Amino acid sequence: MNKYDRMLYIINQQGMQSQRKLADSMGISLGQVNYLLKEMADKGLLEKTGKIYRVSDTGKKHLEEKIRIQQTEKIDFSGNANGVKLAVILAAGHNPAFDKPEGLLEIGGMPLIEHMIQALHNQGIEKIVVVVGDRKEQYETYFDHRGIILVENNRYKWSGTMASLFAAEAYLTEDFLLVESNQILEEIAIEKILKSEEQNCMLLAGPSDSMDEAYVELDENGSIFRISKDIKQLNRIDAELIGVSKISGELFEKMVQYYGKNENPYLNYEYAIESIGRIYRIAGILVDDLIWSVIENETLYQKASSILFPKMKKRAVLRKENKARETLQECMHLKEEEIEQVSIGGGMTNQNFFVRVKGRDYILRIPGACTEVFIDRCAEQYNSRIASGLGLNPPILYFDPVKGVKVTEYISGARTLNPGSARLEAYMRKTTAILKKLHNSEVKLQGDFNVWEEYDKYKREILKNGGRFYKGFEELESFFYHLKSDLNQIKADRRPCHNDLVAENFVSDEKGRMYLIDWEYAGYNDPLWDVAAHLLECEFSKEEEELYLQYYLEKEPGRLEKQKLLMFQICQDVLWSAWTIAKETKGEDFGAYGEGRFLRALIMKKEYEAEYEKEKI
Repeated sequence: MNKYDRMLYIINQQGMQSQRKLADSMGISLGQVNYLLKEMADKGLLEKTGKIYRVSDTGKKHLEEKIRIQQTEKIDFSGNANGVKLAVILAAGHNPAFDKPEGLLEIGGMPLIEHMIQALHNQGIEKIVVVVGDRKEQYETYFDHRGIILVENNRYKWSGTMASLFAAEAYLTEDFLLVESNQILEEIAIEKILKSEEQNCMLLAGPSDSMDEAYVELDENGSIFRISKDIKQLNRIDAELIGVSKISGELFEKMVQYYGKNENPYLNYEYAIESIGRIYRIAGILVDDLIWSVIENETLYQKASSILFPKMKKRAVLRKENKARETLQECMHLKEEEIEQVSIGGGMTNQNFFVRVKGRDYILRIPGACTEVFIDRCAEQYNSRIASGLGLNPPILYFDPVKGVKVTEYISGARTLNPGSARLEAYMRKTTAILKKLHNSEVKLQGDFNVWEEYDKYKREILKNGGRFYKGFEELESFFYHLKSDLNQIKADRRPCHNDLVAENFVSDEKGRMYLIDWEYAGYNDPLWDVAAHLLECEFSKEEEELYLQYYLEKEPGRLEKQKLLMFQICQDVLWSAWTIAKETKGEDFGAYGEGRFLRALIMKKEYEAEYEKEKI
């Protein structure tokens, strides 16, 4: 603080003292005190009553702003962020849900901790320390003759993760990567944090469906501001903390000093970092559209095994392929050296790639298996350009309706919604605004989306390729066709629709503007199809669904609207389970995705029959 601010602060905290005491407190002369008092009074920072000065409302606002600025200013650690070769894996915790340590649970025939170690080695990590505790003998057997350093936290029952990290102090003589063993994530996350120019940083992703989320609020400079498992404690949810952090030797020294005064053995390392981050810069590194999960119970373990891991495996294979680079050269008439970067993105129907050409960023879409049979690319081309004209879709640079290859402008600072973030109220407002703009527009689209016609396409492909439906599908199919007559009775509206409202098709830019991408299935349909799809795909609770419908309908939904929503959700699960079977007959692997949708449709069928079929009796 300068002399003005220091004097204001002292008077505010201690009240007005004599000028002599004020001079002694500040270490300045009596003449300087009198000069400063008069000048601050003239500026309205102080008010004078007789010989007594007090801080005015203007002065308080001035102090408030100065302190606020100080709180956002952080000290940078010295050194650089390059060359991390050491990693520490925390694996000491006890989880009674499993009969072995979480890190030794197998996914894809390999323990979780082995997936992590392979990713670390692939990204240049040479030395690995594993902190063990619960059932340590299993780790000792597994890592026998492996060259992995094992360190024991013998107080794992009565301590948090900071105690485990402290147990490895003797080996932490350089910058290191800190990771937790009970998670599975794509290797791109490790790559991104290691390549970050930030010396100290924590890996972040969009909110997940874990039951133990640590939410993160960032400050205006992208530094960690607050971490909490209680969503009520944060002013804004920027991301969720993933158990991967890059820690410099200097930061670890500060953590050790902080822990040296510890009286709570259950302290976790992330809160030690958060405390130090009030003074020093700890950056948040957000990985967009990341497939990841913690494994803390049987439900999450099964989801990771049957759904997430097959997706990760598919992406990893695609990443090694050079098809994207070759396609880009062909469609945009480029030389190989003009393509600066190609990296895999998300997408279930297609393969999407981020590409950089001559310093500019684009998204390249290469169609996936079966799409040439099921999607009208000419209609997609037309409808996508209409959507771009409405400002809903990014500009399109190239579109080949024969091959289905598309190049669009990259959304700067893209942040892709996921089911967790889509259920936040701030995003409900944005997504409903986009849907209302589309549904209420007078644009002319090509094609009508008819779920029964779409299903018949998939069914023909399945039968042609010798595919098999799930057990009990025949009964559900009969009910699916029955819903067509129900819809004819209550009448469907016909408006411009997107027809593929997964969360990942909503993307916001760095300024918060939201886009709706991937218009393959666009065409005329009942607008509630889009609403039903978004609610289903993002797994809204009843309370969240009620709030979403208030934003979209601007009124309470009527009985027919509720019937349509449930009807459409059943149809969507039937359609996309058939889509999955058709895709898998072409060699793709979606794990338990399709069967999960089929089973959910059976549950909703019973709900529909109980609520709406009884009226026909």
